[in-house]
Amino acid sequence: MGGGRETDAGTSTRLDNGDSIGARLRTAREQRGLSAENVAKQLRLDVAVVNALEHDDREHLPAPIFVQGYLRSYARLLDLPESELADDYARESGELPPLTVQRIGQRRAFFSMPSTGLMRNVILVIFVAIMLWLAFPYISGLFDSRNDVSDDETAAGHLEIPPAGH
Repeated sequence: MGGGRETDAGTSTRLDNGDSIGARLRTAREQRGLSAENVAKQLRLDVAVVNALEHDDREHLPAPIFVQGYLRSYARLLDLPESELADDYARESGELPPLTVQRIGQRRAFFSMPSTGLMRNVILVIFVAIMLWLAFPYISGLFDSRNDVSDDETAAGHLEIPPAGH
């Protein structure tokens, strides 16, 4: 697609003086001192695909949706504007650019669930409370049996001194 040739789609490309997509890629790659093989290795592409991108050779490129992804990756590698190159390619190839999702407004839930940690702690507190409630009769029975010393029995270690004068 160099030198202002006509493409198969009937649209004219930009001149090879640095305005075409491939020429911009090739110029940026050469300015950074990278070889086509090095770029292909970094992008995990075949060297033929990199050369086809740089020469605007659409006959040796896959479907336009893949080419747009390749262009974005290549532009990112060379610090070129990704969306500009992809949009230019879409305009030249006649393909629509890929859809992008934009969030207009953020909906808030009517009721949000508490965090997992909070739920775990609440369940743990409820469990401990139930266990104490169930264990209360047993524990109170132990305390009552220790405190129930009949009047006839004397507690161990307790010495009663008779009143004086008897």
